[in-house]
Amino acid sequence: MKKVTALLTALTLAVGLAACSAQSTSTASAAPSDAAQSTSTAASASAGSESAAGVVGGDPAEHTVEAIKARGKLIVTTEATYPPFEFQDENGEIIGLDAKLAQALADELGVELEIQNIDFNSVVTEVQAGNADMAIAGLSPTPERKESVEMSDLYYGGGQCMLVLEENLDKYATKESLAGQTLATQKGAIQQTLMAEQFPDSEALLLPKFPQCIAELKTGACAAVLIDEVSAKQYMETTEGLAIGKVPVETDPAANGNAIAVMKGNTDLLEFINEKIAAYTEDGSIQTWFDEAQEKASSMGVL
Repeated sequence: MKKVTALLTALTLAVGLAACSAQSTSTASAAPSDAAQSTSTAASASAGSESAAGVVGGDPAEHTVEAIKARGKLIVTTEATYPPFEFQDENGEIIGLDAKLAQALADELGVELEIQNIDFNSVVTEVQAGNADMAIAGLSPTPERKESVEMSDLYYGGGQCMLVLEENLDKYATKESLAGQTLATQKGAIQQTLMAEQFPDSEALLLPKFPQCIAELKTGACAAVLIDEVSAKQYMETTEGLAIGKVPVETDPAANGNAIAVMKGNTDLLEFINEKIAAYTEDGSIQTWFDEAQEKASSMGVL
């Protein structure tokens, strides 16, 4: 990659609560009061704060099914700017397919659900550190991620693509036409790796959130955005003038979809998750949740 440009954003600290981590800085809201039925919408949850996370630490034994039941709370990390998988409704509540899946898992365990809405680069590291039980954030089970955490079976599949301005569909129709052009994607996402591997002659614009990538595309600051096909189609519904590009983005079929991350060695929780994913897939729940989330995102015009 010729050059990587990363735009840094400052995270706002919640009044009266400051939490620091070696990886990220963020803030948290109070947990919901209705056990096993509510979703906490921490506007920017603490990365590494014991008081905010309420988790006991980095031993897999502290995040097993029985340990979570004894604690009475399932703690999940996400980054809620990725419709229809995770985003916020008009009241700031975290909704979407991943939120529905997280709530279903909490209900199965008979515990309260707390969702920590944090920077995407921290959703997995918080699980590694023991500050959360699992990460459900549209994560692809890449070989790199599997080295640091356990990844569940896929709960939703889908390929990768490029979003371009409709007016530039023919202008950027070949890989060669993208040489020297700026391509944008979310920092830390699978698309960053795909960009470096498949488009080494392009410039990389790495941003904290996909909506920022779309905004840059609309202003002409980049030629294309690398993104998953499901989200690309969602943006096309809510944003005029976008189109899926003609240049393909190749992916490994085994990593072509979304999976849940848990702490390395936590096979107990992993087996529970895989069992429930299979059940929710078979009974149609996951597709129903996805359809509902997609309809809601479209009605909100979510970017």
